[in-house]
Amino acid sequence: MLEISSKKDLFSHYILVQESQKQEESLSEESVDDDPPAPVKLDGETLFEFKTNIEGIPNQERAKVAMKRLKEVAKDRSININNLEVKTIDGIYIIYVENNLLLYLGQSDAEANNKSLEKLAQNYSEIIKNAIVEYRKERNLSYLGIRGLLSLLSTILVIFIVRFLNWFIPGASRRILEGRSLFFRTLRIQNWTILSVYRQKQITILSLKIVRWIIIFVILYFYIPLVLSLFPQTERLGKSIFSSFFGALGNAWSGFIDYLPNLFLIIITLIVTHYLIRLCHPFFKAVEEERVTIPGFYPDWAEPSYKLTVILIIGLAAAIIFPYLPGFESPAFQGISILAGALVTFGGASTIANLIGGFVVIYTRAFQIGDRIKIEEYQGVVIEKTILSTRIRNQNNEIITIPNSILIISKIINYTATMRDLEEPLILNTTITLGYDVPWRLVHETLRNSALDTVDILDDPTPYVWQTSLDDFYISYQLRVYTNKTTSIEIGNIYTELHQKIQDKCAEVGIEIMSPHYAAVRDGNQNTIPENYLPKDYKTPGFRLHPLESFFKGNIEKDN
Repeated sequence: MLEISSKKDLFSHYILVQESQKQEESLSEESVDDDPPAPVKLDGETLFEFKTNIEGIPNQERAKVAMKRLKEVAKDRSININNLEVKTIDGIYIIYVENNLLLYLGQSDAEANNKSLEKLAQNYSEIIKNAIVEYRKERNLSYLGIRGLLSLLSTILVIFIVRFLNWFIPGASRRILEGRSLFFRTLRIQNWTILSVYRQKQITILSLKIVRWIIIFVILYFYIPLVLSLFPQTERLGKSIFSSFFGALGNAWSGFIDYLPNLFLIIITLIVTHYLIRLCHPFFKAVEEERVTIPGFYPDWAEPSYKLTVILIIGLAAAIIFPYLPGFESPAFQGISILAGALVTFGGASTIANLIGGFVVIYTRAFQIGDRIKIEEYQGVVIEKTILSTRIRNQNNEIITIPNSILIISKIINYTATMRDLEEPLILNTTITLGYDVPWRLVHETLRNSALDTVDILDDPTPYVWQTSLDDFYISYQLRVYTNKTTSIEIGNIYTELHQKIQDKCAEVGIEIMSPHYAAVRDGNQNTIPENYLPKDYKTPGFRLHPLESFFKGNIEKDN
């Protein structure tokens, strides 16, 4: 602090100090027109402004030195602020207290403020005196004690409100859930439930929770700046919180007002999209239930068509909305869009192939859930059909997942489609080979009887036999039967029982089911037919060779 021995040296000493500080900080001279006003503050409060420089000393420097001296005097309670004086020396007014210089004013200051220099000096002296008195008052022990008590009371009140909300909201939520539905009624339009009672309760509880957090946030927001503003040391911080919040709130509100036209368009688009989707659902549901029929459009296409329609509607809505989103034209938004497009292009090729395959499989009606199908080496019942993959369960209860991209390039055999789409039974077949010594008419009759005795084989259409080949040692007989059973287990049971019946029926009529090569040269072993089917006078035949037997038989016939 600058102390002086005589009042005559006030101005000269002050100028010397200002000039020395100017030289130390390498400040450049600025003209009056280029030097902006500089506020003089004490404890964050603006007292007045220096609007013009004197002797080439910039306003910022004048204000800086003045604030430093004001704060030093305000802290030193040994200085009696009532001794504040204003003196004039050579046309310069100096404000000081007990030989402690505070600031000086010149004619240019008076002209800048449109006041006489004397009146301006008196005005500034009163402002300084009041500010220092207030500064010391706020740092008085009793004053701080009162502010501390207020801070404690406000803290207790905030804790009480928060604890009350934490007790009241959960309790009210339990009562809403467990209580009777006196204030809630199910909202319906005909048989369509818009909002159930339970859903309304959930919305009410969620609203209460949101209200609780809003109240807590508002209380804390006002509580923290209030407590900070009670103490001089933190008062500026509290005020800055208030000003920054309301400044941000004002900016947000201004931006919101400017954004209203775009927001209105987005809301209209979302509403139209929502109701379009809502209208599509009952229509496709009616098609699925065949209450509405469209020529060439199958009921099982309804659900995937609905999903595809929803995707198209949402995609169209997104294309309309995106240009009106905040920050759409910003480089960050565009960068994210490019990155997403690159990921889809380079990383989603297989996914897109599966998507296309899924729709191809759906609209070609290759199979449905529950159908028994065969895809390459995989065979089983379809248990799930999605846009990306198909899952089948084979006869060993193994779950096989097949990507849809494979389905569109594979041959699909559907064993169930004839029953469902054509309303015709499934044809099963089995083949046996018998030698030429067995009459074909007997074979046909035996095989048909075996089929008719088998459970789950239909009598109408009647089973029939095809002779598929005439080979060197045997004839191939293919038995073809009809059934309306399509599951793997049922078909497996049919085949098992059918083969058993063929064995029994052939044995009953004396037909041996064995390799024709083995039957061609028999070494005297017993007939392979089970003993219970052989006649009582049966004897094991001797050695025979079919070609020689035929030769000798022919010669005997010639001799006769």
